[in-house]
Amino acid sequence: MDIDIILLTAVISTLFIVFIIAVYREFSVMENETYIFQKESGPRAGLVNFIGNLASNKSLTPEEKKVIYKAMHRNIADMESDGVYFDTTLKEIVQDQMEVLGNDEQKPVTKTKKAPLKEK
Repeated sequence: MDIDIILLTAVISTLFIVFIIAVYREFSVMENETYIFQKESGPRAGLVNFIGNLASNKSLTPEEKKVIYKAMHRNIADMESDGVYFDTTLKEIVQDQMEVLGNDEQKPVTKTKKAPLKEK
């Protein structure tokens, strides 16, 4: 017999038994104690909350909304100039939000190319 297969089987069986025991203990603790919600904190939770607020338009000031939507519009334009194109529905959504927030400060992004110098 191969000793490698026997050892591998023993290790995997032991880990599986430990996993089942841990799950059983956790469920028995959950039966006795009630769940108490605790607000998450930290950088990951802050990022998740920010993205959630951005999607639902909660607790963002109009200035923050302007900055975010202008940044989105500028990034979309930059990506299109690099060859990545977006569906028209996304552009319409961003444009509607820009109009709602007052688009009078936005200036179109133009890129100018310098003429190459002629060497003699």
